[in-house]
Amino acid sequence: MINNAGRFNKIISALHFREDHRPHDPRKTFITMAKKAKVDEYVIKRLIGHRITDITESAYTKRDVDWLREELEKMP
Repeated sequence: MINNAGRFNKIISALHFREDHRPHDPRKTFITMAKKAKVDEYVIKRLIGHRITDITESAYTKRDVDWLREELEKMP
């Protein structure tokens, strides 16, 4: 098993971040910013690796790179 917490702590230390930073902080920031910019919910889920259980979205909707890029460009 990979010790991701140890790896993250080394990065925090090397970059001189505060010790209270956590591995999911960047994910929370990204998701919050994306939602504020009205990025499509399924684009967000796809980019962060969450499972999409909606059959129409997961089986019948093709999101190509251009579509994903257009959604991300909504963010400041």
